[in-house]
Amino acid sequence: MINYTKLPIPILILFTFIFSNSVSGQTASESELISGEVINKTIAADEQHVYAAELKNGMALMGKVVQQGIDVVIDIYKPNGQLLKQIDSSNGTEGDEPFDITVNQSGKYKFVIHSLEKDSKKGVYTLDVEQILSLSENTKRFTKRELPTETLYNLWESSLTNPQVIDTFMANHPEKHIIEPIEGDDKNMLVTYFCVPHGNTEYVMLSGGPDFLGLRFQQLPNTKLHFVTQKVPKDARFNYGFNYFNLDKVGPNGEIETRNVLHAYDGTVEMPNAPKQIYIKERENVAKGTLLSTSFQSKILNEERKITIHTPANYNLKEAHDLLVIFDGEAYGANRRTRIPTPTIMDNLMADKKIPRTITVLVWSMGKRGKDLISENFGDFIATELIPWMRSEYNIHPESDKVILAGSSRGGFAASFIALNHSDVIGNVLSQSGSYWIKGTADENHWIYPEDNGKLINEYMNSERLPIKFYMDVGLYDAGASMLGMNRQFRDILKLKGYEVDYQEFKGGHNYVNWRGTLSDGLISLIGAKAE
Repeated sequence: MINYTKLPIPILILFTFIFSNSVSGQTASESELISGEVINKTIAADEQHVYAAELKNGMALMGKVVQQGIDVVIDIYKPNGQLLKQIDSSNGTEGDEPFDITVNQSGKYKFVIHSLEKDSKKGVYTLDVEQILSLSENTKRFTKRELPTETLYNLWESSLTNPQVIDTFMANHPEKHIIEPIEGDDKNMLVTYFCVPHGNTEYVMLSGGPDFLGLRFQQLPNTKLHFVTQKVPKDARFNYGFNYFNLDKVGPNGEIETRNVLHAYDGTVEMPNAPKQIYIKERENVAKGTLLSTSFQSKILNEERKITIHTPANYNLKEAHDLLVIFDGEAYGANRRTRIPTPTIMDNLMADKKIPRTITVLVWSMGKRGKDLISENFGDFIATELIPWMRSEYNIHPESDKVILAGSSRGGFAASFIALNHSDVIGNVLSQSGSYWIKGTADENHWIYPEDNGKLINEYMNSERLPIKFYMDVGLYDAGASMLGMNRQFRDILKLKGYEVDYQEFKGGHNYVNWRGTLSDGLISLIGAKAE
Protein backbone atom coordinates (compact mmCIF):
# COMPACT_ATOMS: atom_id res chain seq x y z
CA MET A 1 0.00 0.00 0.00
CA ILE A 2 1.26 3.51 -0.83
CA ASN A 3 1.83 5.82 2.15
CA TYR A 4 0.75 9.14 0.68
CA THR A 5 2.07 11.18 3.70
CA LYS A 6 5.65 10.14 2.92
CA LEU A 7 5.55 11.13 -0.80
CA PRO A 8 7.35 14.35 -1.83
CA ILE A 9 4.92 17.17 -2.63
CA PRO A 10 5.67 17.35 -6.43
CA ILE A 11 5.16 13.58 -6.85
CA LEU A 12 1.99 13.69 -4.77
CA ILE A 13 0.59 16.46 -6.98
CA LEU A 14 1.48 14.54 -10.14
CA PHE A 15 -0.06 11.28 -8.82
CA THR A 16 -3.26 13.08 -7.90
CA PHE A 17 -3.49 14.58 -11.39
CA ILE A 18 -3.08 11.23 -13.11
CA PHE A 19 -5.55 9.46 -10.83
CA SER A 20 -8.16 12.16 -11.29
CA ASN A 21 -8.03 11.68 -15.07
CA SER A 22 -8.36 7.88 -14.91
CA VAL A 23 -11.69 6.02 -15.08
CA SER A 24 -11.62 5.21 -11.39
CA GLY A 25 -11.03 8.83 -10.55
CA GLN A 26 -14.14 10.17 -12.35
CA THR A 27 -16.71 9.03 -9.85
CA ALA A 28 -17.85 12.56 -9.11
CA SER A 29 -18.74 13.23 -12.77
CA GLU A 30 -20.47 9.91 -13.45
CA SER A 31 -24.04 9.89 -14.71
CA GLU A 32 -26.20 6.90 -13.89
CA LEU A 33 -27.72 5.26 -16.98
CA ILE A 34 -31.48 4.72 -16.97
CA SER A 35 -33.37 2.38 -19.30
CA GLY A 36 -35.12 4.34 -22.03
CA GLU A 37 -33.13 7.50 -21.39
CA VAL A 38 -31.87 9.63 -24.32
CA ILE A 39 -28.97 12.01 -23.60
CA ASN A 40 -27.77 14.70 -26.02
CA LYS A 41 -24.35 16.23 -25.34
CA THR A 42 -21.56 18.23 -26.91
CA ILE A 43 -18.07 16.81 -26.51
CA ALA A 44 -14.61 18.13 -27.27
CA ALA A 45 -11.63 16.10 -28.39
CA ASP A 46 -9.97 16.22 -24.96
CA GLU A 47 -13.09 15.38 -22.95
CA GLN A 48 -14.27 12.14 -21.44
CA HIS A 49 -17.91 11.67 -20.50
CA VAL A 50 -18.39 8.94 -17.93
CA TYR A 51 -21.61 7.03 -17.31
CA ALA A 52 -22.27 4.16 -14.94
CA ALA A 53 -24.75 1.34 -14.52
CA GLU A 54 -25.17 -1.05 -11.61
CA LEU A 55 -25.62 -4.48 -13.20
CA LYS A 56 -25.99 -7.97 -11.80
CA ASN A 57 -24.47 -11.07 -13.35
CA GLY A 58 -26.46 -11.98 -16.47
CA MET A 59 -28.06 -8.57 -17.00
CA ALA A 60 -27.71 -6.69 -20.28
CA LEU A 61 -27.47 -3.08 -21.35
CA MET A 62 -28.29 -2.18 -24.95
CA GLY A 63 -28.26 1.06 -26.85
CA LYS A 64 -26.29 3.24 -29.21
CA VAL A 65 -24.31 6.45 -29.45
CA VAL A 66 -25.20 8.55 -32.50
CA GLN A 67 -22.24 10.65 -33.67
CA GLN A 68 -22.68 14.09 -35.22
CA GLY A 69 -19.50 15.82 -36.34
CA ILE A 70 -17.08 13.89 -34.14
CA ASP A 71 -15.80 10.32 -34.13
CA VAL A 72 -16.20 8.89 -30.63
CA VAL A 73 -15.49 5.54 -29.04
CA ILE A 74 -17.06 3.86 -26.04
CA ASP A 75 -14.80 2.22 -23.48
CA ILE A 76 -16.64 -0.15 -21.16
CA TYR A 77 -14.99 -1.06 -17.85
CA LYS A 78 -15.71 -3.90 -15.47
CA PRO A 79 -16.35 -3.24 -11.76
CA ASN A 80 -12.65 -3.94 -11.07
CA GLY A 81 -11.57 -1.22 -13.51
CA GLN A 82 -10.45 -3.66 -16.24
CA LEU A 83 -11.36 -2.71 -19.80
CA LEU A 84 -14.14 -5.03 -20.98
CA LYS A 85 -14.61 -3.75 -24.50
CA GLN A 86 -13.94 -0.77 -26.76
CA ILE A 87 -16.64 -0.01 -29.31
CA ASP A 88 -15.52 1.86 -32.38
CA SER A 89 -17.18 1.25 -35.74
CA SER A 90 -15.76 2.44 -39.06
CA ASN A 91 -18.44 5.04 -39.81
CA GLY A 92 -16.30 8.07 -38.95
CA THR A 93 -17.86 11.25 -37.60
CA GLU A 94 -21.44 10.40 -38.56
CA GLY A 95 -23.52 7.37 -37.69
CA ASP A 96 -24.17 4.93 -34.87
CA GLU A 97 -21.94 3.20 -32.34
CA PRO A 98 -24.26 0.40 -31.11
CA PHE A 99 -23.58 -1.55 -27.95
CA ASP A 100 -25.11 -4.70 -26.49
CA ILE A 101 -23.36 -5.87 -23.34
CA THR A 102 -24.23 -8.91 -21.23
CA VAL A 103 -22.19 -8.95 -18.03
CA ASN A 104 -20.81 -12.00 -16.24
CA GLN A 105 -20.20 -10.43 -12.82
CA SER A 106 -22.15 -8.09 -10.58
CA GLY A 107 -21.12 -4.51 -9.83
CA LYS A 108 -20.83 -1.03 -11.29
CA TYR A 109 -19.89 -0.84 -14.98
CA LYS A 110 -18.54 2.37 -16.45
CA PHE A 111 -19.09 3.65 -19.95
CA VAL A 112 -16.58 6.26 -21.07
CA ILE A 113 -17.32 8.24 -24.24
CA HIS A 114 -14.39 10.06 -25.83
CA SER A 115 -12.61 10.73 -29.10
CA LEU A 116 -9.35 9.13 -30.17
CA GLU A 117 -8.52 12.14 -32.37
CA LYS A 118 -7.10 14.82 -30.10
CA ASP A 119 -7.15 17.54 -32.77
CA SER A 120 -10.80 17.09 -33.82
CA LYS A 121 -13.37 19.81 -33.39
CA LYS A 122 -16.24 19.69 -30.96
CA GLY A 123 -19.17 17.55 -31.92
CA VAL A 124 -22.48 16.31 -30.66
CA TYR A 125 -23.55 12.82 -29.70
CA THR A 126 -26.82 11.26 -28.59
CA LEU A 127 -26.65 8.44 -26.07
CA ASP A 128 -29.74 6.28 -26.39
CA VAL A 129 -30.11 3.74 -23.58
CA GLU A 130 -32.60 1.45 -25.27
CA GLN A 131 -32.94 -1.27 -22.62
CA ILE A 132 -31.48 -2.54 -19.39
CA LEU A 133 -32.61 -6.15 -19.07
CA SER A 134 -32.88 -8.22 -15.94
CA LEU A 135 -31.39 -11.72 -15.84
CA SER A 136 -34.82 -13.23 -16.54
CA GLU A 137 -35.51 -10.90 -19.46
CA ASN A 138 -32.05 -11.40 -20.89
CA THR A 139 -32.34 -15.18 -20.58
CA LYS A 140 -35.53 -15.10 -22.63
CA ARG A 141 -33.92 -12.83 -25.21
CA PHE A 142 -30.92 -15.12 -25.72
CA THR A 143 -33.02 -18.27 -25.69
CA LYS A 144 -35.33 -16.85 -28.34
CA ARG A 145 -32.31 -15.92 -30.42
CA GLU A 146 -30.74 -19.37 -30.10
CA LEU A 147 -33.83 -21.51 -30.65
CA PRO A 148 -34.63 -21.91 -34.35
CA THR A 149 -38.45 -21.84 -34.15
CA GLU A 150 -41.20 -20.04 -32.30
CA THR A 151 -42.66 -23.41 -31.36
CA LEU A 152 -39.50 -24.45 -29.52
CA TYR A 153 -39.26 -21.09 -27.77
CA ASN A 154 -42.88 -21.22 -26.61
CA LEU A 155 -42.34 -24.77 -25.39
CA TRP A 156 -39.26 -23.70 -23.43
CA GLU A 157 -40.99 -20.65 -21.97
CA SER A 158 -43.95 -22.77 -20.88
CA SER A 159 -41.57 -25.22 -19.22
CA LEU A 160 -40.48 -22.46 -16.81
CA THR A 161 -43.86 -22.64 -15.08
CA ASN A 162 -45.33 -25.97 -16.24
CA PRO A 163 -43.16 -29.04 -15.49
CA GLN A 164 -45.55 -31.30 -17.46
CA VAL A 165 -45.41 -29.38 -20.73
CA ILE A 166 -42.77 -31.65 -22.36
CA ASP A 167 -44.72 -34.81 -21.53
CA THR A 168 -47.88 -33.24 -22.94
CA PHE A 169 -46.07 -32.15 -26.10
CA MET A 170 -44.65 -35.64 -26.69
CA ALA A 171 -48.03 -37.28 -26.10
CA ASN A 172 -49.66 -34.97 -28.64
CA HIS A 173 -47.07 -35.71 -31.33
CA PRO A 174 -46.88 -39.46 -32.01
CA GLU A 175 -44.84 -38.63 -35.12
CA LYS A 176 -41.62 -37.22 -33.75
CA HIS A 177 -41.37 -34.29 -36.12
CA ILE A 178 -43.24 -31.14 -37.05
CA ILE A 179 -43.13 -29.18 -40.30
CA GLU A 180 -43.25 -25.38 -40.26
CA PRO A 181 -42.89 -22.65 -42.91
CA ILE A 182 -39.74 -20.58 -43.34
CA GLU A 183 -40.50 -16.89 -43.75
CA GLY A 184 -39.52 -15.67 -47.20
CA ASP A 185 -38.72 -19.16 -48.52
CA ASP A 186 -41.26 -20.65 -50.94
CA LYS A 187 -39.14 -23.71 -51.80
CA ASN A 188 -38.25 -25.12 -48.37
CA MET A 189 -39.78 -25.68 -44.95
CA LEU A 190 -38.24 -26.37 -41.56
CA VAL A 191 -38.62 -29.83 -40.07
CA THR A 192 -38.04 -30.10 -36.31
CA TYR A 193 -37.30 -33.58 -34.93
CA PHE A 194 -37.58 -34.24 -31.20
CA CYS A 195 -37.19 -36.97 -28.61
CA VAL A 196 -36.69 -37.61 -24.90
CA PRO A 197 -33.65 -39.88 -24.73
CA HIS A 198 -32.68 -42.21 -21.91
CA GLY A 199 -30.92 -41.05 -18.80
CA ASN A 200 -27.67 -42.67 -19.91
CA THR A 201 -27.75 -41.12 -23.41
CA GLU A 202 -24.72 -38.96 -24.18
CA TYR A 203 -26.10 -37.62 -27.44
CA VAL A 204 -28.66 -38.32 -30.17
CA MET A 205 -28.09 -38.43 -33.95
CA LEU A 206 -30.60 -38.07 -36.78
CA SER A 207 -30.23 -40.10 -39.96
CA GLY A 208 -32.21 -39.38 -43.11
CA GLY A 209 -33.18 -36.42 -45.22
CA PRO A 210 -30.97 -33.91 -47.01
CA ASP A 211 -28.09 -34.14 -44.53
CA PHE A 212 -26.26 -37.30 -45.60
CA LEU A 213 -23.82 -37.37 -42.67
CA GLY A 214 -26.54 -36.98 -40.06
CA LEU A 215 -27.38 -34.25 -37.56
CA ARG A 216 -26.74 -34.09 -33.84
CA PHE A 217 -29.57 -33.17 -31.48
CA GLN A 218 -29.28 -30.45 -28.86
CA GLN A 219 -31.14 -30.14 -25.57
CA LEU A 220 -33.93 -27.65 -25.07
CA PRO A 221 -32.49 -25.60 -22.16
CA ASN A 222 -33.34 -26.97 -18.72
CA THR A 223 -35.72 -29.63 -20.11
CA LYS A 224 -35.44 -33.31 -21.03
CA LEU A 225 -36.43 -32.65 -24.65
CA HIS A 226 -33.79 -32.95 -27.37
CA PHE A 227 -34.28 -31.55 -30.87
CA VAL A 228 -32.66 -30.81 -34.21
CA THR A 229 -33.95 -28.91 -37.23
CA GLN A 230 -33.47 -29.49 -40.94
CA LYS A 231 -34.32 -27.32 -43.95
CA VAL A 232 -36.20 -29.56 -46.36
CA PRO A 233 -37.56 -28.92 -49.88
CA LYS A 234 -41.34 -28.81 -50.07
CA ASP A 235 -41.43 -31.71 -52.54
CA ALA A 236 -39.37 -34.18 -50.50
CA ARG A 237 -40.38 -37.52 -49.03
CA PHE A 238 -38.04 -39.70 -46.96
CA ASN A 239 -37.59 -41.99 -43.99
CA TYR A 240 -35.58 -40.94 -40.97
CA GLY A 241 -34.39 -42.43 -37.71
CA PHE A 242 -32.95 -41.56 -34.30
CA ASN A 243 -29.92 -43.25 -32.76
CA TYR A 244 -29.15 -42.92 -29.05
CA PHE A 245 -25.45 -43.03 -28.20
CA ASN A 246 -25.47 -44.34 -24.64
CA LEU A 247 -22.82 -44.42 -21.91
CA ASP A 248 -23.01 -46.73 -18.89
CA LYS A 249 -20.64 -46.51 -15.93
CA VAL A 250 -19.86 -49.26 -13.42
CA GLY A 251 -17.80 -49.09 -10.26
CA PRO A 252 -17.86 -46.96 -7.10
CA ASN A 253 -16.56 -43.96 -9.03
CA GLY A 254 -17.65 -44.98 -12.52
CA GLU A 255 -14.28 -46.48 -13.34
CA ILE A 256 -15.66 -48.79 -16.04
CA GLU A 257 -17.32 -47.17 -19.05
CA THR A 258 -19.23 -49.00 -21.77
CA ARG A 259 -20.88 -47.44 -24.79
CA ASN A 260 -23.58 -48.70 -27.13
CA VAL A 261 -25.78 -47.36 -29.90
CA LEU A 262 -29.55 -47.87 -29.74
CA HIS A 263 -31.71 -47.33 -32.80
CA ALA A 264 -34.62 -45.67 -31.06
CA TYR A 265 -37.14 -44.47 -33.64
CA ASP A 266 -38.13 -44.56 -37.32
CA GLY A 267 -40.45 -42.11 -39.03
CA THR A 268 -41.40 -40.69 -42.42
CA VAL A 269 -41.40 -37.07 -43.53
CA GLU A 270 -43.82 -36.33 -46.33
CA MET A 271 -43.67 -32.69 -47.39
CA PRO A 272 -46.78 -30.92 -48.70
CA ASN A 273 -45.66 -30.91 -52.35
CA ALA A 274 -44.18 -34.40 -52.44
CA PRO A 275 -45.09 -36.21 -55.68
CA LYS A 276 -48.55 -37.73 -55.51
CA GLN A 277 -48.65 -41.51 -55.28
CA ILE A 278 -52.10 -41.98 -56.77
CA TYR A 279 -51.83 -45.67 -57.65
CA ILE A 280 -50.78 -47.21 -54.33
CA LYS A 281 -54.20 -47.39 -52.64
CA GLU A 282 -57.01 -49.76 -53.47
CA ARG A 283 -60.05 -48.21 -55.15
CA GLU A 284 -63.57 -49.44 -54.60
CA ASN A 285 -64.53 -49.07 -58.25
CA VAL A 286 -61.51 -50.96 -59.63
CA ALA A 287 -61.74 -54.68 -60.22
CA LYS A 288 -58.94 -56.56 -58.53
CA GLY A 289 -56.73 -59.06 -60.25
CA THR A 290 -55.91 -62.50 -58.93
CA LEU A 291 -52.91 -63.38 -56.78
CA LEU A 292 -51.48 -66.90 -56.96
CA SER A 293 -48.67 -67.91 -54.62
CA THR A 294 -46.80 -70.90 -55.90
CA SER A 295 -43.27 -72.17 -56.43
CA PHE A 296 -41.04 -73.03 -59.36
CA GLN A 297 -38.55 -75.85 -59.45
CA SER A 298 -35.32 -74.51 -60.90
CA LYS A 299 -32.71 -76.84 -62.31
CA ILE A 300 -30.18 -74.02 -62.61
CA LEU A 301 -30.55 -72.96 -58.96
CA ASN A 302 -31.18 -76.52 -57.81
CA GLU A 303 -34.01 -75.32 -55.59
CA GLU A 304 -37.70 -74.59 -55.39
CA ARG A 305 -38.17 -70.83 -55.67
CA LYS A 306 -41.29 -69.14 -54.32
CA ILE A 307 -43.12 -66.84 -56.71
CA THR A 308 -46.40 -64.92 -56.62
CA ILE A 309 -48.26 -64.28 -59.86
CA HIS A 310 -50.72 -61.46 -60.40
CA THR A 311 -53.09 -61.73 -63.33
CA PRO A 312 -55.31 -58.78 -64.34
CA ALA A 313 -58.99 -58.73 -63.50
CA ASN A 314 -61.00 -60.68 -66.05
CA TYR A 315 -57.90 -62.37 -67.38
CA ASN A 316 -58.48 -63.64 -70.92
CA LEU A 317 -56.31 -66.55 -72.01
CA LYS A 318 -56.90 -65.61 -75.65
CA GLU A 319 -55.40 -62.14 -75.18
CA ALA A 320 -51.62 -61.64 -75.24
CA HIS A 321 -50.20 -59.78 -72.24
CA ASP A 322 -47.04 -57.94 -71.32
CA LEU A 323 -44.93 -59.52 -68.57
CA LEU A 324 -43.48 -57.76 -65.51
CA VAL A 325 -40.92 -59.62 -63.39
CA ILE A 326 -40.00 -58.03 -60.06
CA PHE A 327 -37.39 -59.09 -57.51
CA ASP A 328 -37.86 -59.02 -53.72
CA GLY A 329 -41.40 -60.30 -54.11
CA GLU A 330 -41.98 -60.36 -50.34
CA ALA A 331 -41.52 -56.56 -50.27
CA TYR A 332 -43.32 -55.89 -53.55
CA GLY A 333 -46.79 -57.10 -52.63
CA ALA A 334 -46.74 -60.86 -52.56
CA ASN A 335 -49.51 -60.77 -49.94
CA ARG A 336 -51.00 -57.31 -50.73
CA ARG A 337 -49.81 -56.00 -47.34
CA THR A 338 -46.13 -55.42 -48.01
CA ARG A 339 -44.13 -52.26 -48.56
CA ILE A 340 -44.95 -51.78 -52.24
CA PRO A 341 -48.48 -52.86 -53.16
CA THR A 342 -47.61 -53.93 -56.69
CA PRO A 343 -50.88 -55.82 -57.33
CA THR A 344 -52.89 -52.73 -56.35
CA ILE A 345 -50.67 -50.51 -58.49
CA MET A 346 -51.14 -52.82 -61.48
CA ASP A 347 -54.92 -52.97 -60.98
CA ASN A 348 -55.16 -49.17 -60.91
CA LEU A 349 -52.81 -48.57 -63.85
CA MET A 350 -54.71 -51.00 -66.05
CA ALA A 351 -58.06 -49.64 -64.94
CA ASP A 352 -56.91 -46.13 -65.93
CA LYS A 353 -55.52 -47.57 -69.20
CA LYS A 354 -52.08 -46.19 -68.39
CA ILE A 355 -50.43 -49.47 -69.35
CA PRO A 356 -51.55 -52.47 -71.43
CA ARG A 357 -52.84 -55.59 -69.72
CA THR A 358 -49.85 -57.07 -67.94
CA ILE A 359 -49.12 -60.19 -65.93
CA THR A 360 -46.77 -59.75 -62.98
CA VAL A 361 -44.54 -62.35 -61.36
CA LEU A 362 -43.03 -61.47 -57.97
CA VAL A 363 -39.87 -63.48 -57.34
CA TRP A 364 -39.26 -64.09 -53.65
CA SER A 365 -35.80 -63.46 -52.20
CA MET A 366 -36.01 -66.23 -49.62
CA GLY A 367 -33.11 -64.64 -47.72
CA LYS A 368 -30.70 -64.99 -50.65
CA ARG A 369 -30.91 -61.60 -52.35
CA GLY A 370 -27.34 -60.58 -51.52
CA LYS A 371 -25.98 -63.55 -53.48
CA ASP A 372 -28.70 -64.06 -56.11
CA LEU A 373 -28.99 -60.52 -57.42
CA ILE A 374 -25.38 -60.39 -58.56
CA SER A 375 -25.27 -64.00 -59.81
CA GLU A 376 -25.14 -65.08 -63.45
CA ASN A 377 -26.86 -68.33 -62.48
CA PHE A 378 -29.78 -66.39 -61.04
CA GLY A 379 -29.96 -64.35 -64.24
CA ASP A 380 -30.02 -67.53 -66.29
CA PHE A 381 -32.82 -68.85 -64.07
CA ILE A 382 -34.92 -65.74 -64.78
CA ALA A 383 -34.28 -65.59 -68.52
CA THR A 384 -34.09 -69.25 -69.53
CA GLU A 385 -36.40 -70.94 -67.02
CA LEU A 386 -38.89 -68.61 -65.36
CA ILE A 387 -39.87 -66.40 -68.31
CA PRO A 388 -40.26 -69.34 -70.76
CA TRP A 389 -42.34 -71.14 -68.14
CA MET A 390 -44.57 -68.09 -67.71
CA ARG A 391 -45.09 -67.99 -71.46
CA SER A 392 -46.08 -71.66 -71.42
CA GLU A 393 -48.62 -71.12 -68.65
CA TYR A 394 -50.03 -67.72 -69.67
CA ASN A 395 -50.66 -65.84 -72.87
CA ILE A 396 -47.68 -63.49 -73.03
CA HIS A 397 -46.31 -61.65 -76.05
CA PRO A 398 -43.26 -63.40 -77.50
CA GLU A 399 -41.31 -60.18 -78.15
CA SER A 400 -38.61 -59.06 -75.72
CA ASP A 401 -39.91 -55.48 -75.71
CA LYS A 402 -43.04 -56.76 -73.95
CA VAL A 403 -41.01 -57.98 -70.96
CA ILE A 404 -40.01 -55.67 -68.08
CA LEU A 405 -37.49 -56.65 -65.44
CA ALA A 406 -37.75 -54.50 -62.31
CA GLY A 407 -36.11 -54.10 -58.93
CA SER A 408 -34.74 -51.72 -56.35
CA SER A 409 -31.22 -51.36 -54.99
CA ARG A 410 -29.50 -54.68 -55.83
CA GLY A 411 -32.67 -55.51 -57.72
CA GLY A 412 -32.05 -52.56 -60.05
CA PHE A 413 -28.52 -53.83 -60.61
CA ALA A 414 -29.85 -57.34 -61.27
CA ALA A 415 -32.41 -56.13 -63.81
CA SER A 416 -29.70 -54.30 -65.78
CA PHE A 417 -27.23 -57.18 -65.42
CA ILE A 418 -29.65 -59.87 -66.58
CA ALA A 419 -30.91 -57.74 -69.48
CA LEU A 420 -27.31 -57.22 -70.63
CA ASN A 421 -26.79 -60.99 -70.84
CA HIS A 422 -30.30 -61.83 -72.11
CA SER A 423 -31.46 -58.91 -74.24
CA ASP A 424 -33.13 -61.39 -76.61
CA VAL A 425 -35.61 -62.14 -73.78
CA ILE A 426 -35.78 -58.90 -71.79
CA GLY A 427 -36.25 -55.56 -73.52
CA ASN A 428 -37.10 -53.24 -70.60
CA VAL A 429 -35.29 -52.44 -67.36
CA LEU A 430 -36.99 -50.64 -64.49
CA SER A 431 -34.32 -49.70 -61.96
CA GLN A 432 -35.15 -48.04 -58.65
CA SER A 433 -32.01 -46.74 -56.92
CA GLY A 434 -29.90 -49.40 -58.60
CA SER A 435 -26.71 -50.45 -56.84
CA TYR A 436 -24.39 -49.77 -59.76
CA TRP A 437 -21.38 -49.49 -57.44
CA ILE A 438 -21.21 -53.29 -57.20
CA LYS A 439 -18.10 -54.92 -58.67
CA GLY A 440 -18.86 -58.46 -57.51
CA THR A 441 -15.20 -59.13 -56.75
CA ALA A 442 -13.23 -59.95 -53.61
CA ASP A 443 -12.13 -56.32 -53.31
CA GLU A 444 -15.70 -55.01 -53.46
CA ASN A 445 -16.31 -51.25 -53.51
CA HIS A 446 -17.23 -49.55 -50.26
CA TRP A 447 -21.01 -49.13 -50.36
CA ILE A 448 -20.73 -45.38 -49.70
CA TYR A 449 -17.32 -44.42 -51.07
CA PRO A 450 -16.53 -46.57 -54.13
CA GLU A 451 -12.96 -46.52 -55.41
CA ASP A 452 -13.73 -48.05 -58.80
CA ASN A 453 -16.49 -48.18 -61.37
CA GLY A 454 -19.16 -50.78 -60.77
CA LYS A 455 -18.96 -53.78 -63.09
CA LEU A 456 -22.07 -52.89 -65.11
CA ILE A 457 -20.80 -49.40 -65.93
CA ASN A 458 -17.71 -50.94 -67.50
CA GLU A 459 -19.58 -53.80 -69.19
CA TYR A 460 -22.16 -51.55 -70.83
CA MET A 461 -19.40 -49.12 -71.80
CA ASN A 462 -17.46 -51.90 -73.54
CA SER A 463 -20.38 -53.66 -75.24
CA GLU A 464 -22.41 -52.91 -78.32
CA ARG A 465 -25.74 -51.16 -77.94
CA LEU A 466 -28.48 -53.72 -77.21
CA PRO A 467 -32.27 -53.49 -77.75
CA ILE A 468 -33.02 -52.50 -74.15
CA LYS A 469 -35.08 -49.55 -72.92
CA PHE A 470 -34.34 -48.12 -69.47
CA TYR A 471 -36.25 -46.33 -66.76
CA MET A 472 -34.02 -45.30 -63.83
CA ASP A 473 -34.67 -43.29 -60.71
CA VAL A 474 -32.67 -42.54 -57.58
CA GLY A 475 -32.93 -40.32 -54.53
CA LEU A 476 -30.90 -37.15 -54.08
CA TYR A 477 -30.34 -38.19 -50.46
CA ASP A 478 -29.10 -41.68 -51.36
CA ALA A 479 -25.57 -42.59 -50.20
CA GLY A 480 -23.55 -40.05 -52.13
CA ALA A 481 -21.04 -41.32 -54.69
CA SER A 482 -22.05 -44.97 -54.58
CA MET A 483 -25.74 -44.53 -55.31
CA LEU A 484 -26.50 -41.09 -56.74
CA GLY A 485 -23.10 -40.74 -58.37
CA MET A 486 -23.00 -44.19 -59.92
CA ASN A 487 -26.59 -43.91 -61.18
CA ARG A 488 -25.72 -40.66 -62.94
CA GLN A 489 -22.61 -42.23 -64.39
CA PHE A 490 -24.50 -45.30 -65.61
CA ARG A 491 -27.16 -43.02 -67.16
CA ASP A 492 -24.50 -41.05 -69.01
CA ILE A 493 -22.83 -44.19 -70.36
CA LEU A 494 -26.17 -45.53 -71.57
CA LYS A 495 -27.03 -42.30 -73.33
CA LEU A 496 -23.60 -42.08 -74.95
CA LYS A 497 -24.11 -45.62 -76.25
CA GLY A 498 -27.46 -44.59 -77.75
CA TYR A 499 -29.85 -46.28 -75.32
CA GLU A 500 -33.29 -44.84 -74.66
CA VAL A 501 -33.18 -43.80 -70.99
CA ASP A 502 -35.80 -42.10 -68.86
CA TYR A 503 -33.84 -40.96 -65.80
CA GLN A 504 -35.47 -39.32 -62.77
CA GLU A 505 -34.28 -38.07 -59.38
CA PHE A 506 -36.52 -37.59 -56.37
CA LYS A 507 -35.89 -35.77 -53.10
CA GLY A 508 -35.68 -38.81 -50.91
CA GLY A 509 -33.42 -41.64 -49.80
CA HIS A 510 -32.93 -45.35 -50.32
CA ASN A 511 -36.31 -46.65 -49.26
CA TYR A 512 -39.66 -48.06 -50.25
CA VAL A 513 -41.57 -44.92 -49.32
CA ASN A 514 -40.37 -43.45 -52.62
CA TRP A 515 -40.16 -46.61 -54.71
CA ARG A 516 -43.83 -47.41 -54.11
CA GLY A 517 -44.66 -44.23 -56.02
CA THR A 518 -42.06 -44.36 -58.76
CA LEU A 519 -42.88 -47.94 -59.77
CA SER A 520 -45.92 -46.67 -61.67
CA ASP A 521 -43.82 -43.88 -63.21
CA GLY A 522 -41.40 -46.47 -64.57
CA LEU A 523 -44.09 -48.72 -65.97
CA ILE A 524 -45.84 -45.84 -67.72
CA SER A 525 -42.51 -44.68 -69.14
CA LEU A 526 -41.55 -48.12 -70.47
CA ILE A 527 -44.82 -49.53 -71.75
CA GLY A 528 -47.40 -46.79 -71.28
CA ALA A 529 -47.29 -45.58 -74.86
CA LYS A 530 -48.66 -48.96 -75.92
CA ALA A 531 -51.68 -48.77 -73.59
CA GLU A 532 -55.02 -49.35 -75.18
